[in-house]
Amino acid sequence: MEVLNRAAIKAEAKNFIGQDRRWLTMALACLPLVLLQGAISGGITVVNRLTQDGETYTEYSAGSNVIAWLLIPFTVAMAGYFLNYLRGFNPEWKSLYREGLDRYGKYFSVGLVTQIVIGLWSLLLIVPGIVKAYEYYFVHQIIHDNPNLSQKQARELSSRMTNGYKGDLFVLDLSFFLWYMLVAITCGLAMFYVGPYIMCTNAMYYENLKNSAIATGKAAPEEFGIFPVPPVDNAAPYNANSYNANPYASAPQQTYAPTYGTPQQPFAQAPYAAPQPPFAGENAPVAPNTGSAEFAEPSFTPPAPESTFVPGDEAVNNEADSEKADTENQDF
Repeated sequence: MEVLNRAAIKAEAKNFIGQDRRWLTMALACLPLVLLQGAISGGITVVNRLTQDGETYTEYSAGSNVIAWLLIPFTVAMAGYFLNYLRGFNPEWKSLYREGLDRYGKYFSVGLVTQIVIGLWSLLLIVPGIVKAYEYYFVHQIIHDNPNLSQKQARELSSRMTNGYKGDLFVLDLSFFLWYMLVAITCGLAMFYVGPYIMCTNAMYYENLKNSAIATGKAAPEEFGIFPVPPVDNAAPYNANSYNANPYASAPQQTYAPTYGTPQQPFAQAPYAAPQPPFAGENAPVAPNTGSAEFAEPSFTPPAPESTFVPGDEAVNNEADSEKADTENQDF
């Protein structure tokens, strides 16, 4: 099966952000960050248009570049914000900025070093820089899922994920060209819809490539911060060493959603709908030694034999049984 079906995933992304006008909620959550980034870019453009003696010259604003670098952690958190939405967490808008602040140092170092590495490759020729940019395409999503990874480990994992798919990702970005033109024609107003659409599409591609990498053995679930859970009937406490926990983590970690939604279930990442554990009602049965309705053993009632029931013939069967009973009574 094709892993990166651009048309199908883009259609699914449109459908996802269109439900209950999610695109508007997402856009408003990202608006402060986007406005600040736009103000910085606009300031640099004004400086570049300064003229002296009728000649145009270029003047770079180091201060603006520094501010742009300082916003890197929130750019990483924004990628995680859309992943949390796809996984059914329905995060608050404040979670984006809270995550950026909580993990500021980690996100800043990973994002900045990745940009520097891509920039150094771009100094050789433009093409190597572009190749490296797509090789590290999912570093932001990876470090969001597992902040215990080092900078090198996050880039190496992204390299494994995108191996064989960099050309597809390049075509994916090109497919948004007309949408960017629409943003330009509308003076940026269309970005309220186009931004969430592009970010959700990228998040869905990441989910597909992550699942494919795990299924094909390119990566282990633990590298993405996914941890196995003990069996249902095991009342012993969780032992990280006995369940192949993340080698880079000192303690079991979950993907980042501490207070912003339902914690993600290990090995059960629902990318487009909130996970619904079975038997979660008030009167749900409780499994022995667990004390939780979520892990209750399901009850099973075997179906009736096919010969005893024919759908749609209930009235005929009832009439035949009534005639048989009358005959038996008369004989008696």
